[in-house]
Amino acid sequence: MQGFDVIFFDLDHTLVDTRGQYAKGLAIALGETYPDGYPPDFQKRFLYHHERLWREYDARRLPMQEVRRQRFILAWRDFGVERSVAQADAFYETYSATLPDTLFPFPGVRELLEKLSHRYRLGIITNGSPDLQWKKLCITELEGFFPEESLIISEKIGKAKPDKTVFQYACDALSVSPSRAVMVGDNYDKDVLGARLFGMEALWLVPDPEMAKEARAMGVGETPTENPLHLLDRLQDLERQRFR
Repeated sequence: MQGFDVIFFDLDHTLVDTRGQYAKGLAIALGETYPDGYPPDFQKRFLYHHERLWREYDARRLPMQEVRRQRFILAWRDFGVERSVAQADAFYETYSATLPDTLFPFPGVRELLEKLSHRYRLGIITNGSPDLQWKKLCITELEGFFPEESLIISEKIGKAKPDKTVFQYACDALSVSPSRAVMVGDNYDKDVLGARLFGMEALWLVPDPEMAKEARAMGVGETPTENPLHLLDRLQDLERQRFR
């Protein structure tokens, strides 16, 4: 049976546990930077500003360096404390050093990729920061499934998912027709709906338990797959429907 040629994945929150990494990495970095203590809700405020600023980054209105600085500065400002750019940069260096010990793939991801790699070419389409995405693959030891040229980082294109330009660039880079490619990601609007509007098939994978609860509550008439290994069945069903 004719089938798909390429399976594209989102990276953060889809293959690797980025939310878990933030929780662990920030706790370590804050403990090292402020051994005498810091506000108990600091991480919550930090991540609030991170999410808000990331939307500006996706819209290409704010560079990544400013996201990293301002989420720190604004979080401290919420507690009436002013921090400098130099302090923000130093904190980011301390935080980023925790990555090798705090970033992991979701359970089942490695087995999923091993099974898929025997039949399909694999790629990644990510809105993440260019200086970290390949590093994340290496830290989690997933780089062997993805040739470096198959890592498509939207900032290098000038647009961000769900812009159709990103999906077109990815298909061109891997020499695959949109009709023979599938996008897999946790973000319904950016990964799933964006790919479908472009003309690709898409599957919704949300392996983070808390994010899966949020996804189920969206009311979009579709249920996300939570176990990466269950994606194999979803993909086969999609292939049968598409190519029967």
